[in-house]
Amino acid sequence: MTDLSSGRRFEFWRPAFDVAAGAVMLVLAFIGIAASDVSGSGSQIYWSGLAIVFGLICIALDWMHEPPGSAWAQPALRTALHWFGVLIAIELVYVFIDAGRLTNTSTGLLNGTILALGTFTSGAHTNWRLVVIGAALGLGTVAVAYIEQYLWILFALALLALGLIIFVARWRRRRDG
Repeated sequence: MTDLSSGRRFEFWRPAFDVAAGAVMLVLAFIGIAASDVSGSGSQIYWSGLAIVFGLICIALDWMHEPPGSAWAQPALRTALHWFGVLIAIELVYVFIDAGRLTNTSTGLLNGTILALGTFTSGAHTNWRLVVIGAALGLGTVAVAYIEQYLWILFALALLALGLIIFVARWRRRRDG
């Protein structure tokens, strides 16, 4: 049993939350890439909502891993602004489509790339787990661009990323004693 007085917030269920958050992020993004690849149109609400959901998940992950007693309002604001920028970039894709500069068939790849970069850079500033998720999203987006039957590759990348998160988290926990 975990001693809650040790100063570590949510120690007993934080690893499960990390894996669940990563799984949700990967599955939602890969669904968006696949759906945009098939339909193309009508995905603006999904991708915009996805940027907001990713931002909320990132804020929750930051909060879960903050030391007790630390002020996390300013980092949360920074993370929210970061994801607002990602949301604006996704909206610009649709502005370019409406202007005839991009096609609907590019939507999933462009938004997948924006989301992967947003996740990776968010992780570079806050939580290493997001770096892994962002890299998996980026690789998955590349796989969709080059491989016709990409569903199994997306699934394998998601499992690999989640396995890496679990492995590194356990290794760090053992190392820190």
